[in-house]
Amino acid sequence: MAPREQDVLPYCTEGILDGIQYTANKQRAQDFLSVRQRQSCQLRHYKLEHTVSCLDELSASKNDESSLAWSKFHIAFVGDSRVRILYLSFIKLIPDYDRKSNIDPTARHKDADVESTLFGDLIVSFRWRPLIAGKVVDDLHRWIELLQQDNANYSQGRNYNSSDYPPDVLVLGMASWDMLQQEGNDHLWYQKGLEDLVPLFHQLLFPNPSGDYVKTRKIIWLNQYTTFDFYAGNDGANRVIFKEKLQLCNRIAQRILRGSGIAVWDSSDAIAEEAVRACKLHHRFERVKDFMSVAYINCKDYIHAGYVTLQQMTQLLYNDLCNQELD
Repeated sequence: MAPREQDVLPYCTEGILDGIQYTANKQRAQDFLSVRQRQSCQLRHYKLEHTVSCLDELSASKNDESSLAWSKFHIAFVGDSRVRILYLSFIKLIPDYDRKSNIDPTARHKDADVESTLFGDLIVSFRWRPLIAGKVVDDLHRWIELLQQDNANYSQGRNYNSSDYPPDVLVLGMASWDMLQQEGNDHLWYQKGLEDLVPLFHQLLFPNPSGDYVKTRKIIWLNQYTTFDFYAGNDGANRVIFKEKLQLCNRIAQRILRGSGIAVWDSSDAIAEEAVRACKLHHRFERVKDFMSVAYINCKDYIHAGYVTLQQMTQLLYNDLCNQELD
């Protein structure tokens, strides 16, 4: 029996990354209570046909309002290995029609790019930037400088690399490597680094002196989801990176980014908490010879989300980026 028309909830368009709560309706697991929309709404389960429509719409909206110099639609993932595995999960839902990529599956600490001409010259890139005060600062300065140039003059006779294109969607997050390098003082270092990034984020959103907002550009800060602390040993990095320290970084990010126009993504932590409980209950230890083959599905990998968790996080990200485009 088809659901009554009044029972069909609208798709969530706000608060998906930073303000959602599951409803108590166990029969409809995709129903959410959106704090911003002030009503119940549902999430769309994204498949290839949905991502095709979404990417077409995003590219079209970009080309309607931008110059020829930056007509490519660029989704950039910037950060450490947690962001990298999210990037790899994200591109799995992009059809391989004419896709060109330079991804080395064994190179965990290198940049990666995926490009597709059919999707309005789409670029989906990953930038290995594990430190909050590292190369990410140089990237932001370069993108801002390019946006502030006269596009018509600047683009003439020059071929751009994918990394030169200022991102229309920037997903970034980092913390663990700063903890390793700044042991004992890492939260102050993290706070200072993030405070220094905020003005650059603002310039990326408002590149013109007139203060005009680029409506297609979005910045998402990925808060740190919980770790599997009960499986970690008492040596090396495990003594430096743990749940309480990551939560402190999250509180710092929430405070600094509040009201900045940056979307803070913390809804993924609830998914990670469920994964922690599942591993604790079931004790699923995979015995393998090759670490790389199951690096992100093993409960003993205490810092990275498993495949199921990543799939759910990826669905949240697609819902946030695409639901409004597909309404």
